[in-house]
Amino acid sequence: VKLVGKVLTPKPLNKWGVRNILRAAWKELGEVEIKWVRENVFIISVKDENVASKILEQVPWAVMKKVFSVVKWPPELALEELELDAVPFWVQIRGIPLGLASVENVQRVTKEAGKFIAMEDPGHARGFVRIRILVDMEKPLFKGCWIRRDSNKETWVEFRYERLQDFCYRCGRIGHINTECSVEMSGDGEVAYGERMKPQPVRDVAIAKKVEYVGRGERRQAGAVRGPGITAAQNQSSLRNLQAQGMECNQTMESGGAS
Repeated sequence: VKLVGKVLTPKPLNKWGVRNILRAAWKELGEVEIKWVRENVFIISVKDENVASKILEQVPWAVMKKVFSVVKWPPELALEELELDAVPFWVQIRGIPLGLASVENVQRVTKEAGKFIAMEDPGHARGFVRIRILVDMEKPLFKGCWIRRDSNKETWVEFRYERLQDFCYRCGRIGHINTECSVEMSGDGEVAYGERMKPQPVRDVAIAKKVEYVGRGERRQAGAVRGPGITAAQNQSSLRNLQAQGMECNQTMESGGAS
């Protein structure tokens, strides 16, 4: 399976350095062949669709603090036909009221930000809306917008781009930094670009299966009581009462000296 990757910067980077960084990042994926073809562009060969999907799912990658985009190379297209300057980002939309966080509303809000790809299941309840959009690198990053709540109120919603690397705080474009930018500074009332637009990527919480016990024997509950005539049900009831009352166990020991 063929993929094509590009480092999104106008300056040529060391091709051997880029290849070594990518090999280190993908070492768990098995054999991955990376070939330089032209300035900051690489052809990536992987063994199957499963490996290709793992690489594409985590785009953009980071190379020397630059955004590294990867796309799949369809066999019916020439290399020159591939769109390499549009990058899919997971974006956190913060500040949107819960009642307005429908897929239709989110698609309206993201029109200026990029092409809508997908929206994460709101059941994750992260406290913000998380979407996947295709961002055009030729345009400034979309900072956010006002949305109307009712006749008298508006709410500012903010966009934060996961896995975002260096970008220009003057013009908001990916590919160069402030010292290389000739764009005039934004005027009064404009929202500034800043580090806040680069949040930490979210992580899904994996609930591991607990091993109750290994080998022979039963699980013994701490605080269990035993004695003549005490049933298992009474034992559990007694334990719950102790826990509810916050009582401590007094351990009775026989006194005796060393012989």
